[in-house]
Amino acid sequence: MTDPDLHLRVDDLLAADGAVGRRLPGYEERPEQRELATAIERALARERHLLAEAGTGVGKSFAYLLPAVLRAVGTPQHGPIVVSTRTIALQEQLEQKDLPFLHAVLPVEWSSVTAVGRNHYVCLRRMHQAWRERGALFDDLSHETDLLRVLDWSATSHDGLRFELDPPVAEPVWDEVKAEHGNCLHKACPHYDLCPYQRSRRRLESAQILVVNHALYVADVALRMAGARYLPDHRVAIFDEAHHLERVATEGLGHRLALGTVLWHLKRLHPRRARRSLLGEHGSPNALVLVEQVRLAAERFFARLDALVDGAPGGAVALAPGDPLEDPVSAPLLELAAEVGQLAAAKTEVDLKMELQARARGLSTVAAVLASLCGPTDGSTVRWIEREKRGAALRSAPLDVGDVLRQHVFRSPRTCVLLSATLGPSADREFGWLRERLGIDSERVDALRLGSPFDYRAHVRVTIADAMPDPTTQAAAWRRAVTHEVRDRVLHNGGRALVLCTAWSTVRELAGALRDALALEGIELLVQGEAPLRELLRRKRAEPTSVLLGTETFWEGIDVPGDALTLVIVTRLPFAQPDHPLTKARLQAIRDRGGDPFGEHSLPEAVLRFRQGFGRLIRSATDRGEVVVLDPRIRTKRYGRAFLDALPEGTVDG
Repeated sequence: MTDPDLHLRVDDLLAADGAVGRRLPGYEERPEQRELATAIERALARERHLLAEAGTGVGKSFAYLLPAVLRAVGTPQHGPIVVSTRTIALQEQLEQKDLPFLHAVLPVEWSSVTAVGRNHYVCLRRMHQAWRERGALFDDLSHETDLLRVLDWSATSHDGLRFELDPPVAEPVWDEVKAEHGNCLHKACPHYDLCPYQRSRRRLESAQILVVNHALYVADVALRMAGARYLPDHRVAIFDEAHHLERVATEGLGHRLALGTVLWHLKRLHPRRARRSLLGEHGSPNALVLVEQVRLAAERFFARLDALVDGAPGGAVALAPGDPLEDPVSAPLLELAAEVGQLAAAKTEVDLKMELQARARGLSTVAAVLASLCGPTDGSTVRWIEREKRGAALRSAPLDVGDVLRQHVFRSPRTCVLLSATLGPSADREFGWLRERLGIDSERVDALRLGSPFDYRAHVRVTIADAMPDPTTQAAAWRRAVTHEVRDRVLHNGGRALVLCTAWSTVRELAGALRDALALEGIELLVQGEAPLRELLRRKRAEPTSVLLGTETFWEGIDVPGDALTLVIVTRLPFAQPDHPLTKARLQAIRDRGGDPFGEHSLPEAVLRFRQGFGRLIRSATDRGEVVVLDPRIRTKRYGRAFLDALPEGTVDG
């Protein structure tokens, strides 16, 4: 229990002689961290939203975890404090490093739980059923070996999470053993007491600090919109890396369907050319015929979508709100779902009945999503066809997520804290741009902007390359100049570089031009897409002279402190593709209400991304190096001042 005489304050806990400083080796008191923690403590006490930007090195994790713990202990009647991070990897950092440390040093008792999606847990009932049915499920003997590995692992696993399996098992194996919505016997299951997912649910309901990721939080919002929930009711939510919240909400509240999704559901029933399958063992001839009918209809449908999107600008084609798309797949999908449902109803063995029912529900869900994507909308939803690596996908997203978030996330009595190293353009002191996009229009909002404790003026030089062609009016000349500049600057730096692009075509062109030249100097080129990001970063740290080349997530997904990264090259100012259907629709909506699409949407978004790219260089107090910008518009265009103003004072040459 908490001793009321302790009167704990976060400012004292973060002092040099406080509970954190006394136990953390090499601890350095940071005024910015104490100011941030105090602001969060005050916001929670006053039940006011707080938007706080804190530069790299401030130490955001402790700054929000400490007031969260004290608030949770002091107001248990309000439910848990939910901490939402951008990725599962950041969740793991909190769970494995920061939270155990605070449990050890704080003089209060409290509980914390990390929550991930249901499909990441093993289902013991399905696992044992898969072992019994392995002859009908797997043609590949290696899959049986993987399944045996899961059985052995489950006997000693603490949490039953797939991340614990090293190396990971094949996807078809995990598909047969994972916990699934609608495929659970709950308390009637003989494994209920030991079930990893159900144990996590029980811990979830009693935790005082609950760590989730943005995708899971948005999934809970979608459930609440439908009258259900996954997360416990709560009065406080803290969003780290909050600048991702709009994008995650856009994806999570929309739909996506590709051929692979349809084939995955069919494969779980009866893989093509399989000698053994669940449906082959327990199904009917009619069901097998329907599987092939759905497969053929889906392949033809998505081939037609491939043809529609082939060669489209930006790789996407918009679907007009009032125009339906011909849908030849939903009807046979529903017929197959009904057939599998009838097969399930005729079974007496509980596990088999549940499995077939779950497969039938999965097919029905796919049919409903497809019907939604093909049908007309009222204009509040944007639909489009998008070209992806494995073919065309149908996509939809809300035109504006702010209305949903305003209603289901930021409405009183909930109090939210939003943090990031980059929450918005530097000139936007009150974060009005982000507030509008997220639907935070309450009067009970405070804003705080804190700089980094790092000495950028002494450690960073920003160079604007001279005499570069304009990428919008002299595209071919700009591409040639960029190739020469990148090669020369990377070689002069001895590698140790990150090259940031805004288009995959630039990545491919630079990769082809750089690889041989760098190899002659013994410098390895690591290109986005040629290996998973985690593997590329591992190789980068193992070979400090290597060069990373990429786009999209590389602007903020890279954390390489030390001499392995001393040069960041920004090839082009990171404006979003203006011809993407979702971007076009949102720009048009601003134009329709009399606003300025460039100033209200395109420019702030690009400046934010530019700040994130700059932030890849300095990750610790001892880092130093150079940022080179190869886009002349930063000096030649009036809007270029917004990018220059976003850089730390005293870092730009000239």
